Amino acid sequence: MVLPRMTPGSPPRFAIPILFAVIFIDLVGFGILAPFIPFYVERLGARPELITLIIAAHPLAQSLATPLWGSLSDRIGRRPVLLASMLGHAVSYAMLGFAGSLWMLLLARAVSGATSANISTAYAYIADVTTPAQRARAMGRVSSAFGLGFTVGPALGGLLAGGDTIAEANLLRPAIAAGLFSFAAFLAIFAFLPETRQLAPPSAPRPAGSTLFTELRHIARRPLVSQMLAMATVVLLFMSVRESIFTLWANHVHALSARAIGGMLAWSGGLIALVQFFGMGWLSKRFGELNLVKFAIVCLMVGWFALTQATGIPTLIMAMTIGAFGTAFFQSSMQSLLSKLAGPTERGTVLGVYQSSTSMARFVGQAGAGTLYGQLGTNSPFLLGSLAMLPAFAIATRIGRQTAASAANKSEPRN
Repeated sequence: MVLPRMTPGSPPRFAIPILFAVIFIDLVGFGILAPFIPFYVERLGARPELITLIIAAHPLAQSLATPLWGSLSDRIGRRPVLLASMLGHAVSYAMLGFAGSLWMLLLARAVSGATSANISTAYAYIADVTTPAQRARAMGRVSSAFGLGFTVGPALGGLLAGGDTIAEANLLRPAIAAGLFSFAAFLAIFAFLPETRQLAPPSAPRPAGSTLFTELRHIARRPLVSQMLAMATVVLLFMSVRESIFTLWANHVHALSARAIGGMLAWSGGLIALVQFFGMGWLSKRFGELNLVKFAIVCLMVGWFALTQATGIPTLIMAMTIGAFGTAFFQSSMQSLLSKLAGPTERGTVLGVYQSSTSMARFVGQAGAGTLYGQLGTNSPFLLGSLAMLPAFAIATRIGRQTAASAANKSEPRN
């Protein structure tokens, strides 16, 4: 089945709603499984240090593979890359569910990461079919699919796992369900999603090879983009620390069951979805994406510190609510800012570099989270993350000053 390729003048009437639907379906599958991945590893006898190291195989593989996917999507189109990503997710979830050894779990996580081109490709897809003025709103709408996926997914995963304790939970059912959801997303893309990328003519120059390091050298010549990547790296490094250790922490420190953990993550995901779907358009116009990024960093700093002071479910929910606002504003605003700086023939590459470099930060964060948790204390990952938001906020403030100075006087040399 071959769908028509969009041209610059053709209205993308159903493209973004279809993209929203397929990303939501895929993220429901991811959300079903994500809260319980640490317990798949723990059941095979691993300690926290090894648990988060195996979890970190996903962002490591993702950081190495995403530049290739981004460059490939610029050449052959967004749709084939999205298809490959969804199919890879389905296979990796099945491998995880049936894994009987730590090596198989490690391989499953690596396959999942290596095929995780869905996020950067989806944003490149949006950039193809929107004007700069429309982009923040459109990216906010599609970003809300991630929040909705993490609303429905963890709640459904908790119900599928069952049990009053983690030890009693059935972890095979969530893995099978996650694989089925990603395969459903694959079928939906194949049947309904049109291509948007306008392929470059054969004479157009192309890079000889695309790796994280070659693309980073290219980005390094663009100071504003480089600073944005540095800021995002700091934020996402500690965001990944929180994500990888939270379920273990909630179970070990607060004795929460699979259902309770799934419910709390569903609450957080629902807030993220509401903010991104209904708020990003008018908020970005009213305050600007960079100011929303700065506000997001403050929310993350306060929310992570509040986790360390939580004494029960009500205070946990309060802390997660504050953090959810930070996550919602940061994700959409960063993607929109970077897409505006990229030209139409390099959007996939720039967003791919962003995805890849932040995936490397996620690898470092997730790999180190277990050591922080096991050696420095159960609250140390959240305390260090809260402190790390101070330099991230300083970088965001510097970017704001540079862009303001450039707008005021184009002739002034860049700082």
